[in-house]
Amino acid sequence: MKTVYHNADPVMAEFIGGMLNDAGIPAHVHQAGLYGASGEIPPNECWARIVVVHEEQATEAREMVKEYLEGDPVGDATEWTCPSCGERIEPQFTQCWNCGRERR
Repeated sequence: MKTVYHNADPVMAEFIGGMLNDAGIPAHVHQAGLYGASGEIPPNECWARIVVVHEEQATEAREMVKEYLEGDPVGDATEWTCPSCGERIEPQFTQCWNCGRERR
């Protein structure tokens, strides 16, 4: 197992772990319950960690996390056109209602 991400917010860590699992990269969240111990032990030691099961997928997982965190913010104020089917989509949606493709 290899750590690929850590965050003080256990909810965000669970979200990132779920994103990786959905992409076919088996991942687990460790230490998600330790945030309550902050102050007793160093704060960064309490942060939730995302670990991937297969070390050879660590680089791919880190790239996915980086792309998600640095990507365009959800709720961009402009409409977008689905690259698959050409449908015009309102800005608050991140997935095409017609074909299901994710906004990129």
